[in-house]
Amino acid sequence: MLETAITVRENVDLAVIDIAAKGRWTWQLRVDFMAAVRKSLTQQPRALILDLAGLVDAEHELVASVLLAEQQSAVHQPPVPLLVVAREAQALRLHYSAVARRIPVHADRAAALRHLMANTPPFGQARLVLQPSLRAAAKARGVVDDACRTWGLPQVLYPARLIVSELATNAVEHAGSPFTVTLTRRGAGLLHIAVEDDLPRLPKLRLWPKHADPMPPLRGNGLRIVSAAATAWGSHLTAHGKVVWATLRAGPERIRTAGVAPGAAAG
Repeated sequence: MLETAITVRENVDLAVIDIAAKGRWTWQLRVDFMAAVRKSLTQQPRALILDLAGLVDAEHELVASVLLAEQQSAVHQPPVPLLVVAREAQALRLHYSAVARRIPVHADRAAALRHLMANTPPFGQARLVLQPSLRAAAKARGVVDDACRTWGLPQVLYPARLIVSELATNAVEHAGSPFTVTLTRRGAGLLHIAVEDDLPRLPKLRLWPKHADPMPPLRGNGLRIVSAAATAWGSHLTAHGKVVWATLRAGPERIRTAGVAPGAAAG
């Protein structure tokens, strides 16, 4: 009987995550594959390598699955780069569908890594797991200080401190469980902030009525502050909770987009 499995490997040195699918392509394998993709994307790696070469009789399903992975990547701003490892017949299918025009397809993992190293901008990542304590926000700001100094991003230091403080405070108050702060540098002037906690409930931006009291409440303004400070921000559910993220771009480009799915909790 042919073994069917999903394997996830993280290369810490390169900040790359490999997701390998093996065996016959079944409905359950597709569900497991997409769950692995979504979970890996929350870590904001340098890239995801989707190794599909171990699949059998899956050519007809590959295009839809790779496109779905691309859609999941696009939830994050900036999107996490995807690379595909595929056998010849699989690669032909992806090329005929035009997917390969956007997502590089390679014959093996070594070729995919060579392409990645030659074609991606500067990258850096820092991650810290924090306890839900009164000191959590201060510790998160300290990580931002170190990262912005190391990566040469003084232009985004102040708004980044403000954003991570609000997101950490929300995680402490609403989730009340350990949470993870991940900072990612993409390119010369882009900082991505992600805070993941165990509460599977998306935050909701509070919009005050036009004729409301000119002095808004002191509490409940966290996401309004994040929205005002960030270039883009959003949130999405994970297998064990949620991630709230924000992106800051150094320089004059301050086009803001918000990506909060309809849902419940106020931030």
